[in-house]
Amino acid sequence: MNDLHYAVVVGINRYPAISDLRGARGDAGRFRDWLVDPAGGNVPEGNVTLVTATERDEREADVMTVVPTRESVNRALYETHRAVRKAVEEGGSWADTRLYVFLAGHGIAPFGGDAALLMANAAIDLLGNHIAVRPYLSWYESASPFHEVVFFADCCRTRHGGVTAFGPPFTDTTEAPDKVECLVGYATSLGDPAYEERTPDPDRARGHFTTALLEGLRGAGGGTVTSEGTVTSDSLVDYVRRHVRDGTTRALVPQEARFLRETSTPIVFAEGLQGVGCYPVTLRFPAGFGGWVELRGRDLTEPRRLYVDPGAGSDAGHVLPLRPGLYRVVPESVTAPDLGSGGYFEVVAGGGHGVQF
Repeated sequence: MNDLHYAVVVGINRYPAISDLRGARGDAGRFRDWLVDPAGGNVPEGNVTLVTATERDEREADVMTVVPTRESVNRALYETHRAVRKAVEEGGSWADTRLYVFLAGHGIAPFGGDAALLMANAAIDLLGNHIAVRPYLSWYESASPFHEVVFFADCCRTRHGGVTAFGPPFTDTTEAPDKVECLVGYATSLGDPAYEERTPDPDRARGHFTTALLEGLRGAGGGTVTSEGTVTSDSLVDYVRRHVRDGTTRALVPQEARFLRETSTPIVFAEGLQGVGCYPVTLRFPAGFGGWVELRGRDLTEPRRLYVDPGAGSDAGHVLPLRPGLYRVVPESVTAPDLGSGGYFEVVAGGGHGVQF
């Protein structure tokens, strides 16, 4: 369990003064489900705040009473960063802390910002009722209550230069901020719209970006799983970009997801997925060969070290779960004999593989 991971998840369907959406509230619920899933984000349920309206709220509210509002989101964020600071003060490691912020609904790109989720009480003359990603992220970088901060915004980014991007009301009390690792995912390019998938059933409406995002976070049939059995920010970004583009090719303005990555190493979103999209590969070495070797490949974030026992004989092999692709085994000792085919081998989709060097 990732006890020091927290999340604030916002989804808005009902906009009395603009136009309603169908899938944003459901997308927020689906992202929340991934967060608390032990095979997903593995975040404690008590650390996740879902900020949405109920169906009854949506039916009965007008622009003056509708929820959620900017105050609702700020309250959830404030309580969250107070909770993590208390946890760190009580002995938790700041290096293990992470905040997820998920935003789904109508959006704009205000002056001084790159994307802002409009709150339920927004109107054409009340566009200041929003949560703007950039100034909020800047506060988290400066105040640094979390080591890692992840924003996902499934909303339009149409430009509104007459609207100022507002930051959070929180006071920065940190005199020496720590280095924060950040990932920001936008559903679409600056200035462009984001779309919901077309479906005759409004209860099954989904945003293209959130659909691709959740597919990727869950492994996407192996499409985002690294050879270490993880889903990382690097593997996720490539998948989401491709699938959002493919899903909106017929739109008047095809949707292109955009990401901002400011991380020293990739952020790991899910672990223990070795069996997803991988195939067992047995590496066999020549009789008498021994010592440490490095396994290198496109999907390995760093070389994997293996020890070959010289006394085990050629029948002893290393069995590894590997994704399709080209790999190479390189002896660490400069005096080691050359391996067959220069140590190169390829894994293709299908059953198990055996490699004899």
